[in-house]
Amino acid sequence: MVHELVLWIQQNLRLVLSQPETASSHEKCTLPESATGDDGPWMTLLRLDHMRARTKYVKAVEKWASELRLTGRLMFMGKLILILLQGDRSNIKEYLILQKTSKVDVDSSGKKCKEKMISVLSETKVQTEHKRFLAFEVKE
Repeated sequence: MVHELVLWIQQNLRLVLSQPETASSHEKCTLPESATGDDGPWMTLLRLDHMRARTKYVKAVEKWASELRLTGRLMFMGKLILILLQGDRSNIKEYLILQKTSKVDVDSSGKKCKEKMISVLSETKVQTEHKRFLAFEVKE
């Protein structure tokens, strides 16, 4: 399944990123010349195994992205749940710490639990020709 996901991402990520946005809050922007080094703009793709307490989970992800000044998408594609984050690498690392240490979901018996089944599928420095998201949104 992960292999299929990686293949799908390789084939479709450029298409998804190049689609014209419908909301007026999305524009193509350029990166400043000084955006070099580890703390420059990065893009990370995460895969979640499941989301039982969806409403609470989505609110937590949106809150963390906002607090850490991260942009991107939380995408639901059937059973596949992806989070694409763009921002400073240090903020993305802080997001991952929050994701793994906070009780954000519930287990099969309904008890609050931490996220243990998150996978980092890709992590790369954002190139100047890549489109940057200006906000964090949830997409079905």
